[in-house]
Amino acid sequence: MCMPALDNWNTTRDTLHQVALVLGAARVGVADPLPNDLHFSLDVTASGLSTSALSIGGELQFRIADMSVVYARNDVDVFALDFAGHTQQSLLRTVIAHLGALGMTIEPALKHIKFDIPLDFDPGLASDYWRVLDTVRAALARLRVKLCGYATPLVLWPHHFDLGFLLFPGDGQDEHSDPQLAFGFAPFSDGLDRPYVYAYGWSPEAGYLDIPLESPAQAVTDGYTGLYAAYDDLRARSDFSAVIEDMLLAYAREAAKAL
Repeated sequence: MCMPALDNWNTTRDTLHQVALVLGAARVGVADPLPNDLHFSLDVTASGLSTSALSIGGELQFRIADMSVVYARNDVDVFALDFAGHTQQSLLRTVIAHLGALGMTIEPALKHIKFDIPLDFDPGLASDYWRVLDTVRAALARLRVKLCGYATPLVLWPHHFDLGFLLFPGDGQDEHSDPQLAFGFAPFSDGLDRPYVYAYGWSPEAGYLDIPLESPAQAVTDGYTGLYAAYDDLRARSDFSAVIEDMLLAYAREAAKAL
């Protein structure tokens, strides 16, 4: 079965991104720093996105099915906020106010909370994207357990809105200084308006690795050197998930040897 086309979805995409940034800002506001900046990330769950357990207790969730932000504690929903009538900024203010009414104070990071236009979305397109994201997540999760070395958790990064993980094939586990491979999926980035799968390898000695690739993978050298595979070239494949897994596994084997 073909994956969704995600046509004319940029407005919905941007709303999903803005709400992910709200959760990210809230998490950073109460989180202690974690290795490889994982305190800036979100978990992908069966229903959407989550901050995971907050130091103030409970967690904030972004539930895709009803497009709401929920604060849950001990598996009980404490409050839920519908997006209707909100901007990104007002949604975060309302989250802060509701937590304050419960006696909890957070000081969120506001660097990426800069949108004061109404959140606008198509529920069908939001659901389509969740189907895509969940399918890619499953492929990346299968890939992750097949690789040798230390792998970071598979998470979503609100800033770039990409899903991914790092693999350290050697002894070190620091993304700033140790050889690593990265694997992920992004709905867009600067200069790329459509979703894509990516991978790259890097070490202090070699820089970014230039690995021979076969279709559907393409080599990129703009910004970093690595693997790029357009979602639009993959989505019609009946084996969509397996293609992604196999393509990235082949890259990992070659890149690991080079590292």
